[in-house]
Amino acid sequence: MTEASDELVFSQRVEASPDNVFYAFTTAQGWRNWMCDSARFEGRPGGSYQLAWNNGWYASGTVCEVTRPEKVALTWLGMGDPGPTDVTIKLKEKDGKTLVELSHAGFGQKGDWVETRQEALKGWERGLENLESIFRTGEDLREIRRPLLGITVSDFNEQIAQELGVPVTKGIRVDKPIEGMGAERAGMRLNDVIVEMDDVQITGFAAINEARLGRHAGEVVKVVFYRGSEKHEVEMALSSQPFAEVPLNPVELAERVRAIDAEVMTELRALFVGVSEAEAEYCPSTEAWSAKETLAHLIVGEIGGQDYISSLINDNGYEFPENWSNVRARLQALVAVTPTIPELLDRLEKGKEETAILLERADALNARKGVMWGLGQGYLQLPGVHDRTHIEQMRAAIEAARKG
Repeated sequence: MTEASDELVFSQRVEASPDNVFYAFTTAQGWRNWMCDSARFEGRPGGSYQLAWNNGWYASGTVCEVTRPEKVALTWLGMGDPGPTDVTIKLKEKDGKTLVELSHAGFGQKGDWVETRQEALKGWERGLENLESIFRTGEDLREIRRPLLGITVSDFNEQIAQELGVPVTKGIRVDKPIEGMGAERAGMRLNDVIVEMDDVQITGFAAINEARLGRHAGEVVKVVFYRGSEKHEVEMALSSQPFAEVPLNPVELAERVRAIDAEVMTELRALFVGVSEAEAEYCPSTEAWSAKETLAHLIVGEIGGQDYISSLINDNGYEFPENWSNVRARLQALVAVTPTIPELLDRLEKGKEETAILLERADALNARKGVMWGLGQGYLQLPGVHDRTHIEQMRAAIEAARKG
């Protein structure tokens, strides 16, 4: 990195062709892969863009030039900046790799410009380090360095809050504390609702990310949560993330996913041995799903996963995927046209195989190591945990049906 009086200049070698690296600077998915948490980007001259981070900071501007695969030029105005600046990215092929040259120019010399310049320096250095990582190994350094509470989470809304007797409607609901990690050691349980972490109000998953910014594994934080109507406060040690070894080839990932799904389907079919259609239709309470509705949830979730993979193939990955698999009317509609246990199990098994085949044919993702790494973590970090959580839910519903 070099500095002129009003300009920062960075240089970074990346293990990919200029055509592939160009994607990282001209698509919303590309910017999210290495730099920001949220993005909208119109990759054309005169287009607008907005980049945002979970800590509340954002930058926006106009796309001035897009010359594939050599150059991108933007105006840049970050939150609180004294005025607009200019960012220019040039990509040059060198020894089979890409030399990224990024300049950020137009800084003033006094007042608020001093801090603006310093923050830009730190931001681009972190970002370009991560850009190199996602193209070389696929690893997102933001995730690698971010500690965990050690939970899987589920949806939470006003209806669920009433069902659980929780006096708040915003927070993170614990689906399962992960064995051996901070939340389990602190005594957290299924359906606890986290509302605060070290004085940061937790209103959703983005707030959890904000609360973890700058923290490291082993650091102790104060966590406030509700268990029913009772409010609790515990000290919790943040855990390091148990990242999976992810194959960056879609065909190899498909084989890993297929093996996990085969085990899950064996467990599911064993669960329903001797279960009557009436038992599988029984709802333990007004709001609780029947075993058939839970199978429908897994089927709709599989469809949603396929849609997400398709969006990644098109370099247009969903930033906020819709969770249609939790809409009960959707589940009931699926059960209405797939009414028997064998039909539901067969449809789920076919859906899982369809996902594996889609991955096998996702040739475009061979050039997107960062995308493959993130996608693979979703499947392999806690293999089968979502399905198995719902297997226990279905087992409980069936047992409730038999007790009458």
